[in-house]
Amino acid sequence: MLYKLLAVALLWSWMAVAADPEPVLPKTKIIKPVSWYAEQAQSWEQQVQGNAGDAGAWLNYFTACRYSHASPATIQAIVLQVMNAIPDTYEYYLMRGLSAGFTPEARAYLRQASTLQPDNPATDAALLLLEAYEGNVESRAALSKKIYATGHIAASLLSYSYNVLMSVGPGAVLITEGENTALPLFVLQDVLHIRTDVTILQLDLMVDAGYRKRVANTLRLDLDETALPAAPAVCKRTLAAMLPAQNPNVTFYYALTVPQDNIAAIKDRLYVVGLASQLSQDRLDNIPIIRENMERRFLLDHLTVDFNGESEFSSGKVLAANYLVPMLMLYEHYQNNGEQTKARDLEVLINKISIMSGKGRYVANFLNRGKSGQAPLAIIDLNTKAVEGSFKPVNQTLYAGEYEVTNEAYHRFLTYLLQQKQEEQHSLYDFDLSGYDEPALSFMKTYTSNYVATKRNKYFTRHPAVNVSYEAALAYCEWLTQQYNHQEGRKFQKVKFRLPSLREWQIAALGYDKFQSWELDENIVEVNVPKNEKDELSKGFRKIPVKGNDILYPWYKHYNYRNKALNSFGCSLGNFKYPESQKSCGPAKNTGDGFLMMSIVGAYFPNGMGLYDIVGNVAEMIDEKGKACGGSWNHPPEESTIRSINEYNRPNPAIGFRVFMEVIEP
Repeated sequence: MLYKLLAVALLWSWMAVAADPEPVLPKTKIIKPVSWYAEQAQSWEQQVQGNAGDAGAWLNYFTACRYSHASPATIQAIVLQVMNAIPDTYEYYLMRGLSAGFTPEARAYLRQASTLQPDNPATDAALLLLEAYEGNVESRAALSKKIYATGHIAASLLSYSYNVLMSVGPGAVLITEGENTALPLFVLQDVLHIRTDVTILQLDLMVDAGYRKRVANTLRLDLDETALPAAPAVCKRTLAAMLPAQNPNVTFYYALTVPQDNIAAIKDRLYVVGLASQLSQDRLDNIPIIRENMERRFLLDHLTVDFNGESEFSSGKVLAANYLVPMLMLYEHYQNNGEQTKARDLEVLINKISIMSGKGRYVANFLNRGKSGQAPLAIIDLNTKAVEGSFKPVNQTLYAGEYEVTNEAYHRFLTYLLQQKQEEQHSLYDFDLSGYDEPALSFMKTYTSNYVATKRNKYFTRHPAVNVSYEAALAYCEWLTQQYNHQEGRKFQKVKFRLPSLREWQIAALGYDKFQSWELDENIVEVNVPKNEKDELSKGFRKIPVKGNDILYPWYKHYNYRNKALNSFGCSLGNFKYPESQKSCGPAKNTGDGFLMMSIVGAYFPNGMGLYDIVGNVAEMIDEKGKACGGSWNHPPEESTIRSINEYNRPNPAIGFRVFMEVIEP
């Protein structure tokens, strides 16, 4: 009876509820989490199924899919449906134009949409990117004026973008990515004539060979076309590194909104100077540049006073988190130079931005380091060989934890904080049980207690650590990094333990050590197909290539199971959520996994890289707050795949984390 009450108490607040569809606004106005866009895509899909003639619903469905990073195949499938459902409408022509890329066909469709609704800024925004693609300066400027006049871009985003431009040195090249970050830059240059000396290169446009050729000729840039791969994601990363390498006489800046994956190869040569990073082959003293920008060049009033009454999801407010890195660097500079008044004033602004962006606790820990009497780092006796052995290689410099972080491992961190009399930090990073009532509270207290395992009772020491905040996971990684890097006899000179990016997690989850791209769907893997199709357990196999977008589970090497959660005996291959009527597998071949909640780590077979529980058991945090991957014991199998992104807004029993190790110095 207790377990039934517990299950009800834990599950009710996380049960999925179909959300009512909401308008999906352009990202130049509003930016929501990817999971929100995915939910809206599902809601709007139901809407169009009920009323196929609703053109507005089709456009919202299409936009939500684009913003939730749906596959090109999904987008094209929607367009094909639209052709039959709402032909010859504004929405039809707009969607055809947006899905056709930077082509003459796209221009024709967008022109037709503009004829039907000449004052709709959505069409103007799409056409503006086409004009930028084709290098039509006057046409681009005319569209920029129309977009600016209609308020299609949030005021906070224009202010943010102004400061991006002011971060860049004279006559330099600024590399950016994403239409919502490029459009306001174009508008500022075309309409307000701000920093017209800066050349803006948008990586999405640079993927096209024709555009690259025009840019290279206009700017007299060297660009080795033979070294550029065809895959767009890989091409962007290659371009980001190739441009400065082949053009050392040009100064390149990278907007802080450029995805980290695309600048990973050059990150050691990037120096934050404001809302952009400057690439420099030599060590750059960037603090004076940050100070000059913050004190004299930036417009910061919009961060202290909301003149326009914008929502918390307003584009400029969402991107405001990017101010924190340069501001914290400048704050530390003020402190070290005894400029306490400036430090206090900046601290007020930092706190405001950190709270607005959901990073309040993390920033507070940084600001309070010297105020709380925090003890200096004390080195514990860490078994480096055991640590190194528990990480499996993803590539030559990135390793993934074999298991999700366990209660036993996490308690070592909490115990350290208590031993060092860091009570404030311990309180911040302790297991968060504030959301529980009885009987769930009593169980969770037992689950998270700092027991020492014995031969008779293992307690929950080898179960995954849950009810841990995102900030606590970051703190754990930082602590482990400091401890390892100070150990004698370690294998690597310097490493960084951290949460993975989405792409890193997905590739590690795939478990294919010969992966060709960090973009999951761009990979081709080898799978085993039984020679006897009727006998899945036969020993004879033939190998066939399969695209990554045809794989849901890490046991894909057996082709017939790549999208199945149960084996041929009806046993679950992971710890997922099944209906109560389904029992654990056995002679009767009933399905289920046998676990009511979390299982011990390593209860199932590892993937190809040796990683256990990569799907199911607990969803695993990534470096984006509020997002976890792989599903959990509280998610059905279809929501617990290598491409599943699960949203959370507070610590809960279905969310844990797996640590990745990046080798900085071998």
